[in-house]
Amino acid sequence: MRSHPDRRAFTLIELLVVIAIIGILASLSLVVIARVRERGRETEARRQIQALVNAINEYHSDTGAYPVSDGVRAATAGTNDFTYGGGLLDAVLNGPGPWSTNNAEVIAILLDRQQFPSGGTPTVNFGHVKNLKQKLYLADVTYADSTNLPGVGPDLVYRDPWGNPYVISIDLNYDEKCRDALYEKSSVSQSSGVSGLNGLVNASGLPDQFSYQNHIMIWSLGSDKKADAGPANTGVNRDNIISWK
Repeated sequence: MRSHPDRRAFTLIELLVVIAIIGILASLSLVVIARVRERGRETEARRQIQALVNAINEYHSDTGAYPVSDGVRAATAGTNDFTYGGGLLDAVLNGPGPWSTNNAEVIAILLDRQQFPSGGTPTVNFGHVKNLKQKLYLADVTYADSTNLPGVGPDLVYRDPWGNPYVISIDLNYDEKCRDALYEKSSVSQSSGVSGLNGLVNASGLPDQFSYQNHIMIWSLGSDKKADAGPANTGVNRDNIISWK
């Protein structure tokens, strides 16, 4: 018996439909997998940020000081806080400034590193001068072979799961009001009057003095790797991962 031509055509159509469905399901699966991976990175960034906060607090509890260099301490002169931005904020804050310093010196002290892995140059902790107990305050970290990968790189900069340095601000004038170089800005944090977004406040009432009622602020640029001087809860700042939220 001979097959009917219409039956062959119908079978081909069925095959094409099945292939199309499989393609759609595969695309949806890739989207879901990508979202799961991104959520995993966000969770890891929050864990690393909290570990950093805990390490800095533990160091302060042991030494009565924060893990910063003498140069930074002298520059603030006990009147200002300090933000380790690693140059990430230069474009936002109109050029290089104190915030251009990366977090390597904080990490060198917390990890009790005397020299940089790349080249053996002495760190601010050479001779264990900033970590006399030679204590490892930050234990669970990943080490990277490159300066554009997540983890602690050969330059001792601690980078988030997307490869950007963590921004660390410390209350060096001990007024229990930590101000970050970006989040202190009214354009970023002001909600209404002296009330700020994400729990920040402006006790002085002066422009650009929004602060966190604590000693440490740490944040990541998040998945889009961007920040600007716009509101903290919209635009490119919306996905920033912050320690005070």
